[in-house]
Amino acid sequence: MTKDRTNIRIYGDDASSVAVAPFGTTGPTEANIEANVMPAGFLDVGWLTDDGVDTDRDETVNDFAGWQGGAIVRSKRTSVKDSFHIISEEENDVTLGLHFAGITPTDVTSEDNTTTVVTKWHITDQARSDPRGWLVTGVDGDYRKVYVVPNGEVTARATISHKNTGITLYDHTVTIYGDYDIYTIVPAP
Repeated sequence: MTKDRTNIRIYGDDASSVAVAPFGTTGPTEANIEANVMPAGFLDVGWLTDDGVDTDRDETVNDFAGWQGGAIVRSKRTSVKDSFHIISEEENDVTLGLHFAGITPTDVTSEDNTTTVVTKWHITDQARSDPRGWLVTGVDGDYRKVYVVPNGEVTARATISHKNTGITLYDHTVTIYGDYDIYTIVPAP
């Protein structure tokens, strides 16, 4: 294969997104993906930092040595963990719901019943599992790469800083469970 500069990607155009839905939500069809249509039930997490989306594959490999001289005679992959990492710049119902596992907001009418809406987040039962469906879409001009993850869960969260010298960020690592698909959409020649 020869080198081809048109195969070099810089994902992160405005149409790039990370979206999440309750576990079991029907994912996109191939027609949805080709048309860049987000399926019903998925919500965009909003603006991410310029770090973008990092995907990672962590493999555990055990080496087996022979008795004679201790030489490695075989290696075996014993586990594989795929994940992705995002840092959200928006504080919204989606990012808060990811940070505090499985909670949903309740809108409470203000006391004067006219000027404001108060949203209550009751934090409880944080040890429970909270798997979700995910769509990660990277866009580079007319090129797109879409990860369709039917089962992923936020398994690492960073500290939330509230200060006047920086943006409040929501830092999440999502572990992917089971099979998932990656689609690439390339314009026809």
